[in-house]
Amino acid sequence: MASAVASALAATPNASTMGEADAVYADLLSFLSSPRSDLRKAAAAATRAALSDEDTNEAARRLTALTAVAPLCKIASAASVEVGSNDALAALSILCAHDSVGDQCVLDFVENKGVGRMLELALSSPPTPPSTAASVAALSNNEEGGGKSKLAVEWEGWRKQVNFACALLANATRTEKGAAEFIGLSFPAEAVPSSMARKDAGEAKEAGESDGATRGYGKRDAKPTATLLLSRFLNPAFVDTASEAYQSAVEAWNKPKGANDGQKKSSSDEDLDAYDSDPDDEALEKEENGTPNQPLDRPKADPTTNAGEHCDPYQHVAAVIMNVAQLETGRDFLMRLVHNDDTKGSSGAGASEGAPEEGGPNEGTSKSHLQSLLPQLDSPNPHRRRGVAGTIKNCCFSSDSIWWLLNVVHVDKALLMPLAGPEELTVDEKVGLDPDYWLSGPAQAREPDALVRLYVVEALLLLLASGRRARETLRERRTYVIVKLADMVEEDEQVSERMLECVQYLRRDEEGTEEGSSDRRAYERYARGMIARDGEKNKALALPPSTTAAEGSGAEGAGGEEDYDGVD
Repeated sequence: MASAVASALAATPNASTMGEADAVYADLLSFLSSPRSDLRKAAAAATRAALSDEDTNEAARRLTALTAVAPLCKIASAASVEVGSNDALAALSILCAHDSVGDQCVLDFVENKGVGRMLELALSSPPTPPSTAASVAALSNNEEGGGKSKLAVEWEGWRKQVNFACALLANATRTEKGAAEFIGLSFPAEAVPSSMARKDAGEAKEAGESDGATRGYGKRDAKPTATLLLSRFLNPAFVDTASEAYQSAVEAWNKPKGANDGQKKSSSDEDLDAYDSDPDDEALEKEENGTPNQPLDRPKADPTTNAGEHCDPYQHVAAVIMNVAQLETGRDFLMRLVHNDDTKGSSGAGASEGAPEEGGPNEGTSKSHLQSLLPQLDSPNPHRRRGVAGTIKNCCFSSDSIWWLLNVVHVDKALLMPLAGPEELTVDEKVGLDPDYWLSGPAQAREPDALVRLYVVEALLLLLASGRRARETLRERRTYVIVKLADMVEEDEQVSERMLECVQYLRRDEEGTEEGSSDRRAYERYARGMIARDGEKNKALALPPSTTAAEGSGAEGAGGEEDYDGVD
């Protein structure tokens, strides 16, 4: 029966009439809803095969018209390979990422409670604790015959399911309805059952329970589902670092990024004078040549296009966070300070499940989820970098948080580091510039992904457009130097246009001021700051007063201050 389903669907493109094709797809839909698990499994596999062919438009259109998303969601939520869960997840991923019918499939997916189903899969328990994942992979690689152990196969199957689930969440949250559904299920404290809430400290003390016992199963801290998802996203233990796909990503990330970045360049005053920040001439020339400005494609999450990408099962959570941050509730969640009064390795804002937290906040500190995400801009995984860069951009829409973003989070440094390159700066350009941008020298490489660069530059543009105080801060921190050098080697037209807009904000004079006042004011501010820092540094390095002089001249000889030990 199972083979009959697959063969009938494979023969559909050669059907002599449209009626025969309709009958085949109608039978497929009935098999997807069959009470028999073997028929459902075969139908899911046949659906995936039809959608994986070279021409998927016809199959996707017919399946969408028949509302096949509903039975596929039920099969996928079973979370069992024996009933065709992976095939159903793959079929849903292809449908929701489809160019023509993807939006309708996402709506059907949300209406059929797909967001809640995928959240359950994404937060399902792995075969073993996450801390043992690396040892499982190592043991599998050392087995005789090169085969995988049973436990390694279970881990691979779990990673595939979680990767599909997170990709579907990323596609669902692209729509306003899907994002609102995710927020409703993930953000409020009511999303966690009250039976799992932690007892008060007084109740736990009266019951004689230790702090560790109150964090046991059934008595753990009440945390929103989004916080649990973030903790897994930030936990490196879930990533299969021994896989070929991960190793290839690391090698590609460590390579010199771009032909221009591989050469050591020097920046001079001539380059600064020759740099044209007016895009009018260039735009007119391209318009005359008939080269349209094509926007960068913001790809949808489709895990079926890369067979090895499940090595990082939570990579698409970055896209989920970016999509949710388009709503004010999502931005408030990311920028809200979370006080961590537990020791390292506990369940804080950036804590990892089953493994000690690395580089997280110390005891008694407050840290937002956004600050925990910033290091992901240096991840070898492009999905993570794109999602986090887009998240920062969306958070910059909160005008009330601009001061906090610039002076507490220092988000401008996180945004400029991907734009910094290997050029050798002049002494004047280094003045007032953070040394981290140029200390690596020729080894410093720019972000190779154009979409990440676009998100980063658009975030800077939002900061500059937020107000005069923000522009003055960015001028004082020499943002113009990094943006100028990045624009001189930028190949993508859309990214370059955004950079030119940033340059115009940085170089123009504020309204009501004289010509050249913005540059002069910025120079005075960072020069004043350097003098103050040098003064504090010299004060800290100053030698203590001579004890001999103090003994010979008394308290007055020691600068007029009383002797430290109170003895004449």
